[in-house]
Amino acid sequence: MTRLRAAIIDDEDEVLDLIEQILKEEGLDTKRFNTAEDLQAVLGKSSFDIIISDLILPGISGLDLLDDVNSRGIDTPFVLITGYASLDSAIEAVNRGAFYYIKKPFNIEEIRFVISRLRQRREVMHEMERLENQVRTLQARLETEVKEALENIPLSAPAMPFQAGYDVNKVFSAIEYLGRLRTDGLISDKEFGEYKGKILKRIM
Repeated sequence: MTRLRAAIIDDEDEVLDLIEQILKEEGLDTKRFNTAEDLQAVLGKSSFDIIISDLILPGISGLDLLDDVNSRGIDTPFVLITGYASLDSAIEAVNRGAFYYIKKPFNIEEIRFVISRLRQRREVMHEMERLENQVRTLQARLETEVKEALENIPLSAPAMPFQAGYDVNKVFSAIEYLGRLRTDGLISDKEFGEYKGKILKRIM
């Protein structure tokens, strides 16, 4: 399994040491930065699974760094840590897209909790991706089956009000097939109407 990579930003080496130790115990690889600008310089070249930053930094603040990461379209969970915590700053951090917010002095369990949430988030995203792929596969299969059903309606004697040459029973069978797919939840009511319309348009 690929190890998660964390970027940690703080101007105090003691804080970086503590966070780095906790993350390594949790099985993460880490990259340390003392300023937000240092991280910005490598964002286009390196990717991270989580960014943990102090709110108050020399130069660009943690919130400004969060805004910059979001503006680049980087979907990396961002955690802010600060000793100047307040309800307003916590709300602002969350509103601006922070994944989590931790107050100093923090304890080991808080960092571990964040990593646990990160892993849960990744599992959910992987499951969503798997389901989306499954839906696309089913949709492609459905379109192929409907197309084949249309093409396999054999020609026969003229039957009004349909176009001359179409077997009415086969047409109804194709529509009934679509109805079963809708009942089984494989297509929506809207899709049922669209496919049924295609069949009727083909033969009317």
